[in-house]
Amino acid sequence: MATNKLISFVTRSVVSIVLLAISIGIVMILINTKPQLAVVTGKRMLPAVVVIEAMPLKMKRRSIGYGVADAMQHADIPAEIASTVVTLPATTRAGRQLRKGELILELDDSDFQQQFIRAQQALSSAKSALSLLEVERNAAEERAVLANEDKQLAEVEFSRVQEAFDRGGAKQREVDAAKQKFISVSSVAINANETASRFPLREEQASSMVLTREAEVVMAKDNLLRCHILSPIDGVLQTIDVRVGELVNQGQRVARIVNSSILEIPLRLPSHARSYVSVGDEVALRSAGFGKRYWDARVSRIAPEDDTTSRTMIVYVDINQDPTDASSVPPGLFVRGEIKSMKDDRLRWVVPRRSIREDRVMVIRDSILRSIPVSIDYSVTGELPQFGIPDQDWAVLETPLADGDFIVVDPGGSLRDGMDVRKILAKEVSLG
Repeated sequence: MATNKLISFVTRSVVSIVLLAISIGIVMILINTKPQLAVVTGKRMLPAVVVIEAMPLKMKRRSIGYGVADAMQHADIPAEIASTVVTLPATTRAGRQLRKGELILELDDSDFQQQFIRAQQALSSAKSALSLLEVERNAAEERAVLANEDKQLAEVEFSRVQEAFDRGGAKQREVDAAKQKFISVSSVAINANETASRFPLREEQASSMVLTREAEVVMAKDNLLRCHILSPIDGVLQTIDVRVGELVNQGQRVARIVNSSILEIPLRLPSHARSYVSVGDEVALRSAGFGKRYWDARVSRIAPEDDTTSRTMIVYVDINQDPTDASSVPPGLFVRGEIKSMKDDRLRWVVPRRSIREDRVMVIRDSILRSIPVSIDYSVTGELPQFGIPDQDWAVLETPLADGDFIVVDPGGSLRDGMDVRKILAKEVSLG
């Protein structure tokens, strides 16, 4: 029994020593094969910042404006008479293409038919009255001629009787009778001449009445035509505001037609942009909001006055387009326009918008970080591949930078003036 216990003890001791030796061997192997960390010394101990090299770019001055596209040809069609809608053709539907002169809707014309008949009858009566006056005038003029001849004869007879009385060959009674006859005939002649002289004025009044009746006939005829409301332009029916059986009043809008082949976009710019913008400048248009679309155009006109309330000026951009094209500009679209000035094209210092903090940019000169104050002239959007970063927002500086400066792309809160830093070009970061 004692021998067996001794053998068991020796066996366990040997196994334990072997396992301990194996463990120590494994630890030594791991220590000897562990990776050696590189010791950072010199410049690699400095904080790294991503920079771009400052360089001037040849760039046209850009001005940003906003406006709403408006169709040059559009019509809000009113009812010119008050009546009831009796017909809406099948083509009178919103979104349908209409040609100039095509029927939009028809109004009840029964009352205007009666007005037209009455106007024609009144015209006929006025013409008949004028013809009757012509007959009466001729008769009155003939009566006046006869009365004047009768007066002349009475005057000659009175003169003979007076001469005979002066020679003693006639009595006073005969003289008085001749004189009385002369006076009576003269009175008749005066009345006949007066009656004849009134007819030209009466004829003028009758002629005026005929012209008035003719104008009423024309108006009645026009009212009949106005019962058929036609499209005044080629275009697309935007809205139809009435239904069959509805009573429309004079001046009430019944439909709106839009022709979007020629658009006008009034862009509002800051007033100070007037000295840089001119007719013919390039305009990059972009739809504002979701789903951006892009168009190219040019400045067509410039309004002479500034708006004193908003301190803005207006430039007009005209666009000729095919309305059926899917890429056409729809009327009513709110757009953003970037105008590139042709007369102000020169080298400019451009930096990423995010590199400006509190009107200062950080630059690296001789591996020393410095912050310098800058003034922004204007902003631009889009990619500038010269700098090798994917930024879209850029600031054009009035403050010149120095050749060889490196601009910190995104200055953090831990960077301070005078720090030694290690610069990393943004192009290298992008390539990596």
